Amino acid sequence: MKRTDNIQLKVYPDEKKAIAANAERAGTDVSKYLRTVGIEEGKVVFLDKGAYIPRQLIEINDKITGALRCGKISDALGQEIIEATKTIMTKFVEVSQQLTTISPDDEEE
Repeated sequence: MKRTDNIQLKVYPDEKKAIAANAERAGTDVSKYLRTVGIEEGKVVFLDKGAYIPRQLIEINDKITGALRCGKISDALGQEIIEATKTIMTKFVEVSQQLTTISPDDEEE
């Protein structure tokens, strides 16, 4: 087993809460989270601003639904677009989860 050293870090209470919350979102403890984000560039990516993408997909879905109601597009085309946006949303969620989870294999013991 490798020998480890300690690092002490002073943070404000709200920063401590944010770090703990981020570690939980990443599926790990605070120590492993800080080691990972501090050492391994690009290892953890949070898509906090990624909410823009789902909002846009929902907006597209709403516009297509409205166009279907008004008869501006065919039922077949409308349903095809709606199913495609659902697929994109599902894949976006999958990618988001993969990018924000630190797996046990990500760190050598």
